[in-house]
Amino acid sequence: MPPDPAPPAVLLSHPAEVQKPEPCPLAAGYRGTVLGHRVFARLGRDGSRLYGRYFYEHAGIDLRLDGSLSGENAVQLTEGEPDSRSGRFEGKCDTTNGAMDGTWTGGTTSGPFHLEPIAPGEVALAAVKRFDVSHRVHKPDAEAMIKSCSYSESRVELFGLRDAQVEQSINRQGLEPFVGARLELALAHSADKCGDGFGFEADSQQTLVDSFREFATLEQSGSIDGGGAHPGELAFSRVTIDLRTGRPVTSHDIFVRDLLRRVLKCAAKAKPFDEEMDAEELESHFDAASFDLTETGVHFFGHDYPHVMAALDGQGPIIGYDVLLRDGYLRADSPIKRAWSGVTPAPKGKDWCPAPDWSTWWK
Repeated sequence: MPPDPAPPAVLLSHPAEVQKPEPCPLAAGYRGTVLGHRVFARLGRDGSRLYGRYFYEHAGIDLRLDGSLSGENAVQLTEGEPDSRSGRFEGKCDTTNGAMDGTWTGGTTSGPFHLEPIAPGEVALAAVKRFDVSHRVHKPDAEAMIKSCSYSESRVELFGLRDAQVEQSINRQGLEPFVGARLELALAHSADKCGDGFGFEADSQQTLVDSFREFATLEQSGSIDGGGAHPGELAFSRVTIDLRTGRPVTSHDIFVRDLLRRVLKCAAKAKPFDEEMDAEELESHFDAASFDLTETGVHFFGHDYPHVMAALDGQGPIIGYDVLLRDGYLRADSPIKRAWSGVTPAPKGKDWCPAPDWSTWWK
């Protein structure tokens, strides 16, 4: 007998593989709106846990964020400390660009939120953080004009750097919220521990003066009033930071030889505030280390001019990169030579000094 025919082949069906959604591409920093108010945020992820902080542009005070990012890229975040929650975010992350959209709810109020990743680039974005502390003097002196101790500050947090670690180093802050002083810690402590006798009012400000080609110039100034005839000025500083490394730019990064005498000749032409100020007195308010970088040249500035309070702080001539190149003052191997990349040396007859008009020095 012929053998039994082979049984028909049985085709096994396999369910179609489920495509997992692309993960949310978190950015180093975000900007956006909550109920129409402009905000900045920083977020991190640990598995499905989402955490970080955000602050409103007009307030500049960090609020803690804790929550989760589910497999479907659903965002859930609670705002505030664990014992004082003040709001909730519920939304979705766009897997193509990392933007987040949804609804914020706090108490009886709710409305839309939108967070957009801040793309890194050559120009830093600055947001302002704020801190204030004030206490009454315990036992004010009978002659005390100010009967409280107060300190306030506004400082810069930079966004949009190419290196997240450098950004964190410059800001002295990462994902964790921070509410406190950064600029004048001793004054903040004195205001917080206000004792007997006399009070004071102090403030300090840090601002972003300029940013270009991955450089940022930060300036800090302030004042303190103890109730006397005149308020005092806090220490003034102005520095350009290399945003690729987080290091301040120094004269050794730029110059191959000293050029202070030539800068002073430009400053003397302007006769800024006092016609009687001689060259020696002017020199005492300038030094080769007091400079910052601009897109067109090196800005040299003075400080501590005695006759007009803080009048020279940050003020001085800008010497163009073109004349500095022509006369051999710039390092050919400088680590920050991108500041003058593409600049052509000035023609032989071009003067070092800008127009001898003090008003042109104001930055």
